[in-house]
Amino acid sequence: MTGPRFSDFHETDVGRAETQQRAAVRLDHAPASQFGFHTHTVTRGPLRVEATRCTDGIHVQVLTDEPTYAVGLPVRGPVHTDHRGRELDLGPGQAAVFTPAEEAEMSSNDRFDVLLVRVRSAALEDALEALLGRAVRRPLPLPASMALDTTAGAAWSDTVRLVADATPGATSVLASPMSAEPLQYALLARLLLASDHPEREALDARVPSWAPRTVRNCVDSIEDQPERPMTLASLAAEVGLSVRALEGCWMRHRSVPPGEDVGRVRLGRAHRDLEFYRPGETTVATVATSWGFRPEPFVNAYGTRFGRPPAQTLRGHAYA
Repeated sequence: MTGPRFSDFHETDVGRAETQQRAAVRLDHAPASQFGFHTHTVTRGPLRVEATRCTDGIHVQVLTDEPTYAVGLPVRGPVHTDHRGRELDLGPGQAAVFTPAEEAEMSSNDRFDVLLVRVRSAALEDALEALLGRAVRRPLPLPASMALDTTAGAAWSDTVRLVADATPGATSVLASPMSAEPLQYALLARLLLASDHPEREALDARVPSWAPRTVRNCVDSIEDQPERPMTLASLAAEVGLSVRALEGCWMRHRSVPPGEDVGRVRLGRAHRDLEFYRPGETTVATVATSWGFRPEPFVNAYGTRFGRPPAQTLRGHAYA
């Protein structure tokens, strides 16, 4: 899969802001004397996250004819949406959900921040089929709005913010496929867990359990090739199970989620690298990113497991 693409658009001229954006953007009143419009866009695979802020209230056409779901998350200031024959006023803690090929418009008050997440419909529906292990209705009917103040909603919005805050660079959360692909999968899976749809109850239903050999095979695969980009969906596909069935087996036979075993093995490899290299040959952030960790959580996890900060390991025993 190709790497992430980043773009930034900043404009202080209202005319250029209205003409240079791909979506139809227009102001609802004469612009402020210090007008400013800024969008930071992160695109990877089937996902695009747009973080937009503006000094003045705007109207924006949300979707074209692309087979894409979109979710608008107000960060600051209320957002008004007009779609599916309904008008909704949403604030932080709520999100508007737009379905593929839907004619929709979103408007805001002055001085607003909003995140708009676009997901190719096939990717979201494929993720649901991987979770359930069977075919699902396409396109998937999603509600017009979604609560973000629930546990599932907060987990999803936190994932969106991680992607939206990503920037180019070697230590970016999207720089390595080992961290980018699980993050991409988490955004899809958590959206399905946070929203209401016909398959929502099925995601909470009990699933059959399997013998421990299935999990053991996955653990062996992780330990043999920890450098591979891995998601729950890819691990489940290797053993021919649904994601939910694999998660259930893992918890039953190992009492930890699959991601914890992936992190355990990779943390051990990162420790080995820190012992191998000398100061000046690498950095803690470089080693962390090379094994799919974000630098700050890596430091905390490393200290918990090995009883010292990773920088101390890199400097050698003389500093222990």
